[in-house]
Amino acid sequence: MDLVLIAGGLIAVAILVIFIGVGRALEPPRSDRLDDFVGDPSGRMRRQEERRSPGLGASAGELVQGFDKILRSVSAADRLAHGLHRAGLRLTVTEFLFVWLLSIVAGALFGYLVSGSWLPAIMTGALGALLPYIILRFRQGARLSAFNRQLGNVLMQLAGSMRAGYGLLQAIDFVAHEMPAPAGPEFAHVVRDVKLGLSMLAALDALVDRVGSDDLMLIVTAVRIHHETGGNLAEILETVNETIRERVRIKGELRSLTAQQRYTGYVLSALPILVFMLLMLLNPGYESRLFAPGPTLCIPFCALLSMLMGLFVIRRIVSIEV
Repeated sequence: MDLVLIAGGLIAVAILVIFIGVGRALEPPRSDRLDDFVGDPSGRMRRQEERRSPGLGASAGELVQGFDKILRSVSAADRLAHGLHRAGLRLTVTEFLFVWLLSIVAGALFGYLVSGSWLPAIMTGALGALLPYIILRFRQGARLSAFNRQLGNVLMQLAGSMRAGYGLLQAIDFVAHEMPAPAGPEFAHVVRDVKLGLSMLAALDALVDRVGSDDLMLIVTAVRIHHETGGNLAEILETVNETIRERVRIKGELRSLTAQQRYTGYVLSALPILVFMLLMLLNPGYESRLFAPGPTLCIPFCALLSMLMGLFVIRRIVSIEV
């Protein structure tokens, strides 16, 4: 009976997520809504006519927006929305939380079906709870690395455009059209912010806040200093470009030299957990003795704490700031 209830709950959550996904897919993106004010007038009437007719996902989109507004009032949910944008995921906070709940239920159900015991189900459910967060952090790191790799070309295009007679906003608009994602859409966002009334420095500060790149902060600081003191901005950007390229080169060498140590820490931390999970699924009665009341209860928690401390120490040793 419990298994039937779990399966029914999983199906209900899956259906809800499907309807939310349909509503999200049929909802016009934010860039299209902004284009109604700052975009090409030729397509403005066509987009407005398309959005006047109610779509299949209208009610689902309104439901998502309502939940999202409530959740965004909480500071933790607002930080989560900021993290989703940094990862380049077009998901609202509500959608991500539903995916997180679905991952927990799916993990717990998988553990229960394989082992027939609730203890492995709880552990696989906890692993399912961590999986979306791990994917989110991985996407954030990958997008930040891709953005930092594009900064050299961005600075070259900015400096070349300004030497050709463009202003700063025109040069940024040129970069937004020429550069692929993630740099292109982010600088296009800066252009839209300025057209909607935000100052150039405020739009650049918002860009730094969205991306979270130290190299980009160095560029924005140079632009701010030029705005206050004057000078040749093209030469300043070329000097900053040389500095950033040298930092990228040194970081690449350090990552190559410390790759073995970093992956050793990951393997040493993940291998005991994977072996324990495998044994728990194959023979839950044998492994469940570790969680029996008594002194043996300290063994798994102390082991987990020791592995986390070891991973933290290894990461601190191989983390070299440039």
